Amino acid sequence: MKKIKTLMLLLQAAIFAVSCGPMGRGTDSSGSVNASRILVFHVYDSTFQNYRIYDGTFAGALRKNGITADIRNVYSAGKLNYSSQDAYVKPLETMNREGWVPDVICFFDDRTLSQFLAGTYSQWLPPMDSVPVVAAGLHCPDWNMIRQSNVPLAVCTDLLDFTRNIDLAHKMARYTALRGQRMDSSLVVVELDTSAYDLRVKERMASELNRPPYVFKSDLRIHEMLPEELTEKYKDSIVISTFSNVSYSVDGYGSDEEEIAVLRKKLFQRLSRIPTLTVKMDVENEQILNLTLRPQFTAIRDGFADGLKRHLCGYFASYETVAEDQAEYVARVLKGERAGSLPVRQHQAKPYMDWEAMELLGLKYGDFSKDFEIIGAPWSTRHNFHYVLTLALLAVLFIVAVYYIVKALFFRRDFKLDNAIDALEQEHVMMNMALQDADCIIVRSADDLLGLQDRLYIEDRDVLSDVVNAVLAGQDISNMKFRLTADNGRTYRWWQFRTGERLKSEGHISGIVIDIDDSVRYNDNMAEAALVAEEITRKETFMMNISHEIRTPLNAILGFAQLLSADDDYTEEERVEISRLIRENALFLGEMIEDILQFSRFESGRTDVNPVDTEIESLMTRIYQKWAENVPDGIEFVLTKGRNNVYAMVDPVRIESVMGQYIKNAFKFTKKGLVRLGWEYSLADSKVRLYVDDSGRGIERTRQNLVFNIFWKDDMFKTGVGLGLTIAKMFTENMNGTVGVESISGIGSCFYSTFNSYVK
Repeated sequence: MKKIKTLMLLLQAAIFAVSCGPMGRGTDSSGSVNASRILVFHVYDSTFQNYRIYDGTFAGALRKNGITADIRNVYSAGKLNYSSQDAYVKPLETMNREGWVPDVICFFDDRTLSQFLAGTYSQWLPPMDSVPVVAAGLHCPDWNMIRQSNVPLAVCTDLLDFTRNIDLAHKMARYTALRGQRMDSSLVVVELDTSAYDLRVKERMASELNRPPYVFKSDLRIHEMLPEELTEKYKDSIVISTFSNVSYSVDGYGSDEEEIAVLRKKLFQRLSRIPTLTVKMDVENEQILNLTLRPQFTAIRDGFADGLKRHLCGYFASYETVAEDQAEYVARVLKGERAGSLPVRQHQAKPYMDWEAMELLGLKYGDFSKDFEIIGAPWSTRHNFHYVLTLALLAVLFIVAVYYIVKALFFRRDFKLDNAIDALEQEHVMMNMALQDADCIIVRSADDLLGLQDRLYIEDRDVLSDVVNAVLAGQDISNMKFRLTADNGRTYRWWQFRTGERLKSEGHISGIVIDIDDSVRYNDNMAEAALVAEEITRKETFMMNISHEIRTPLNAILGFAQLLSADDDYTEEERVEISRLIRENALFLGEMIEDILQFSRFESGRTDVNPVDTEIESLMTRIYQKWAENVPDGIEFVLTKGRNNVYAMVDPVRIESVMGQYIKNAFKFTKKGLVRLGWEYSLADSKVRLYVDDSGRGIERTRQNLVFNIFWKDDMFKTGVGLGLTIAKMFTENMNGTVGVESISGIGSCFYSTFNSYVK
């Protein structure tokens, strides 16, 4: 029967060879007929997160070694369900139907290799001695089975390093302790069952750990051993104990189910206080990791840094290392070397640590970056100095850019103003020339003046009567002017009645009505030019204030950045403090620039206010929750609620900005005490007052009417440009509200905005 089976396998291989041409050549995704066919067996299912790293690295390493490959992967079924063989059947049957014969078969785990050598896949694959095999990442291989097989096999191992990983678990256990508890780091537990792989692992542990300071006790009942007893019995030693999560008899629990349940419950309660070392990845081990409550330790790469934060650190070879070594051996086999002649290669292992697990435990990158290769840490954390320096440089570049942009805008405005003034001067000359020949109407009596009513502009119909009465009463009429038409109402021009003291007598008025239309237009243009000049003066003052206020945080950023770049002898604490000061000044600079931009947008009319029917309670609660996260030390920040179901037509976004300005102002001038955010509804006038009061320094009564003026500051030595309260007033008034302040010097201040409201 054995000979018949061998003949059938040889016949099957011959049929494959005839159906698809020379063995070892297929087509890759680009259609190349020279692509090498590589079949890879994986022990877990296709959703296993870390396989993405292996697959990408393996394919890239093959290309780097000059191999064009058609790679097919075969996975197990179900998460970590490596014991199920059904998942392999369908892809292997598909391969047979297509006549796809591999040039090289790769195994990425001890268990898939053992199943292959045991003949599990023989009915779907060519004879075992006809296709070379490259196995990699083997943690605890079955060397007896490998030696007895006639498979052309190349092996790369990542042998479990028990001493390094147990030392890591012993050393790092204190970081994984639950709050208020102490880890029993003198004991390290390992979950192992009764499978052939588990027994090999246990045998290796017993042989490698049979020396001080290690004590290997596979029969130790850790649920019965108190920490004090353990320390007393095994002084200056690290005890390694194994237990089974499946086979109760392995741990000596007996056969009584009730007794087993009680004892295992005690065991699992201890797992949160004992470091656990993972030497295999399966369903039972996952259950154990869930019971430990905190990240633990691993001697294997499987499942490390997969986002679940189950392992803090371990010493092993990475997926990239295993994939690159395996790809190199595959390339050497495809280029003609015999698989069985290649030496056994040990993958290069390193100590690794998971950044997400570190964050969960509150560990700092700088404390462990020298001893571990930390996986998943962001660039800003891995290069903190460069990150802070980059932020500082970007802030400086941004400020310089803003300065030159504003300077260019002012230059453009000055240029326009000069042109406008030149144009007005030319207009003035033309106006004088026109006035010399201006039309006029001679008035000899009040009736002559009133006779112009028919030509009068409709809105000026009462002006002539007012002029007559004012002249007769001896009042000034120099500001009285009116519009007349000379073409039946198609166009109107400005006119003015002028008279002198000598032309007035009792009951009699005489003088001239002169065309002043050109003069009026000239004055309007001059008024506009004056407004432009006033605007420029205000902008210059604005720039002077900005330049003064920006200089302080900018000098701090530049000074501390120069300190960091000029001297490498700072301690880690000093670097952290300098980095914090740079960040604080950069954040303050950003807030200042945001106020400037917001004020600029408002001034230019580019800020919209969109009032909607808004419930005050939910809005103020949201504002409180946002600011409650960043309350300065020494300040108690509370929310005082007013009447509920109060609604107002306001823009919630702008209200957040207004109240934010009040809150920042209160935090700034309150060193220690209380800051309250709240609202009050007035039934008398149906208005709601949103307020922020504090127990700070207060404002003198004589200066309270200045607080909402632009650039005004009660304390010139305090940071800021004096725009916050001005912005709050602008937003409030654009929502038909009013602002106000109540303050007593030395007692505190209350800033508020009042809006029309109603109660639902």
